[in-house]
Amino acid sequence: MAFDGITAHILANELNSLLTGTRIDKVFQPDRQTVVMHIRANGRMEKLLISVNPSSVRMNMTSSDRENPKMPPSFCMLLRKYLSGAKIESVSCPSYERIIEIKASNTDELHDSKTYTLICELMGRYSNIILVNQTGKIIDSLVHVDMSVNRYREVMPARIYDYPPTQDKLTIEQALSYCTDGRLPIKDEEFGRPADKALLDSVKGMSPSLSRRIVSKAGIDDRIPVKSLSSAEKDSLLNVCSSLFEDITAFSIKPTIYFNEDSLPLEFSPFFFNDSKDASHYESMSETIDKFYESKDKFIDLDRKKHILSITIDSALSHAVRKLQIHEDDLKEGAKAEYYKKCGDLILANTYRIEEHASSFTCEDYYEDPPKPVTIKLDPVMDPSSNAQEYYKRFRKAKRKSSLSEDYIASDKEAVSYFRSLRAAVAAAYCEEDILALNQELSALASSNAKATTSASTSQGNPNRTVGMAKSGKQASRAMREAAKRAAQKNREISQRKPKQAALSYRKYMTSDGYEILSGRNNIQNDELTFKVADKNDWWFHIKGLPGTHVILKSHKGEVFPSDNAVLEAASLAVFFSKSIMVEEHSEGKGSRAGEVKAEVDYCPVSHVKKIPGAKPGMVIYESYYSVLVPAKEPGSQA
Repeated sequence: MAFDGITAHILANELNSLLTGTRIDKVFQPDRQTVVMHIRANGRMEKLLISVNPSSVRMNMTSSDRENPKMPPSFCMLLRKYLSGAKIESVSCPSYERIIEIKASNTDELHDSKTYTLICELMGRYSNIILVNQTGKIIDSLVHVDMSVNRYREVMPARIYDYPPTQDKLTIEQALSYCTDGRLPIKDEEFGRPADKALLDSVKGMSPSLSRRIVSKAGIDDRIPVKSLSSAEKDSLLNVCSSLFEDITAFSIKPTIYFNEDSLPLEFSPFFFNDSKDASHYESMSETIDKFYESKDKFIDLDRKKHILSITIDSALSHAVRKLQIHEDDLKEGAKAEYYKKCGDLILANTYRIEEHASSFTCEDYYEDPPKPVTIKLDPVMDPSSNAQEYYKRFRKAKRKSSLSEDYIASDKEAVSYFRSLRAAVAAAYCEEDILALNQELSALASSNAKATTSASTSQGNPNRTVGMAKSGKQASRAMREAAKRAAQKNREISQRKPKQAALSYRKYMTSDGYEILSGRNNIQNDELTFKVADKNDWWFHIKGLPGTHVILKSHKGEVFPSDNAVLEAASLAVFFSKSIMVEEHSEGKGSRAGEVKAEVDYCPVSHVKKIPGAKPGMVIYESYYSVLVPAKEPGSQA
């Protein structure tokens, strides 16, 4: 759930026990919305992270390292001035608000003792970090809020700090007293609303997620107003609320991270509700928050890298599609070649009938049987003979376009298919190794294109290739020969010093009945898997008619056909890594019904798969295959 007031209250109590009496050693600001304080505690160094990034508002102890800018921001320098060496006196949360205050004492340049309060307002897009002196005056803040932004509450240097307006809600202690008296902790004016919304607007520090979980645990329909609940439902809700509020006041918590069906971190909470199948528990609230955002940041970073790759691949794909469209248009133009020739012939055959400066003329088309009248457009500036030659020129150009376009279209279609396979691989990538493998493939593709361009320019008579060469083809002087040798030696030394990138491993899985499955991370690995790694008796799987990964099911010795279960799991994996392409096909009206993630998979022995001569990596043909319709599913165990 979001960083709510109850979480802030529990976290402040935890940090107060951990940090009281410790000293702030250093202050860093890795980015404009994050502050990290290094704290000396009992002979060890701890790190306290404070983030006011609206997408990841939090405060927690962390073990992760962050890169700091070479020049510290001005707010970081101010915190260093006042808080470096300061002793932390207390950490508190005022009345279940999303505010955590760190009170610290330090000495100024005159060695007088001063007390400062670092106020961390952790309230979504209104979050801020504010340093206040002992008189309540603001020294400075991370975000300045002047009258043009908020007329009622300025956050500027030299202003008196005012808390954000409080809401007229029950504190947890008040809500618990309601429960003790047998009353629902809901304000009178909220009884006409559903229970989750009524709790949210009645109890301070409550988040929408927590109120929904309370109602769900009580077994209440969240569409029914509180006043319409039965006595049994009210008692159930009362018992759940009473138990939860007692845990909050006693700081009896079970910090938990909840995950969705794709194992992505969904939310964190100080409490565990057993309505989730996938959850992880931790010792402290701070550790829970740190682990949650550590996992979330990995996926965010992965999405960022996938987005960068997608931009590159989409650009190349768009270029290939445009080329294909141009060549298809040229082919259509080439189909008009005979028409242009016929127009030229008819003009020459009817020259005597064409009036001077005519823009068109009509004659009998003797190519038709029986002849039919046809109107031919003319350029009134040119004479009939010149008009005929213009049509013959169009004929020759259209015929040349037609002959070339057929070859170009085949090449363009291959390029489009190849880039679509890369886009499918990017969408299916779910770890750093997948991204690295795709970057390697793109680098190899760029290198091969550069070599092809260089070779083409040389073969077409590059005017620079003979510079410094004698007529015999050798260097014109000893000095130039020596310079060439030194350059070649330097290149060899550089290539030897450059560390070789370790080859990435294939994806490896085990089926539930003990078969090994291999899957390529990119098209280069797909080729290697199919034609170098796999035995001829292993089984090859690929989604039917769409770009996707090559999946190899390793056969057991002496086995003619693998188990049905192994075939289904290998086929499901082939669909799993092609889900994005299936969604694209569905959006074009070609795929399966919405909500289904199923596809047909072709499979055959590896010996039935052949490489297309001259084709890009991953492009193959196969014969004598079987097909099976399976859902997208990743095997449970990865080797």
